[in-house]
Amino acid sequence: MNISGSATLDAPRDAVFSAICDSGALLEVIPGCQEIHQVSADEYRGRIAIRLPAIVGTYDTVVRLVESDPPSYGLLEGRLEGRIGTIAGHATFRLADDRGKTVIEYQGTAVVSGPLARLDSRFVEGLARSLINQGLARLDKRLQPVALAVAG
Repeated sequence: MNISGSATLDAPRDAVFSAICDSGALLEVIPGCQEIHQVSADEYRGRIAIRLPAIVGTYDTVVRLVESDPPSYGLLEGRLEGRIGTIAGHATFRLADDRGKTVIEYQGTAVVSGPLARLDSRFVEGLARSLINQGLARLDKRLQPVALAVAG
């Protein structure tokens, strides 16, 4: 599975990068995230509940920031594992300034295994895109006070 896209967030690049690396922010912005803990400088572990057709369940997750150039770039590796399958992969994100806003471009690759792998790949990619878009919209909303402070 390959996913890519971009979004514009109404906050400065350094605030966006910091939020991506903050477990409190991640708990708020990841759809279905029930808990997340930073276990080392670059590793997070958590639990995500997904209640969507064909993939209802609770999944344990591990995400590592394996490479970064703050506030411009990050490479993440992760694994999501639950009763009905596993998703393992990596993603890069690039942040660029755009007149006080931040453009985030992301690209990721994942391998789906177990019963989840039997689902139509277009359905899984569409679901992943939807979850990413929801997360980015929540991140943008969370960063609104920062954007207002910078503008004011």
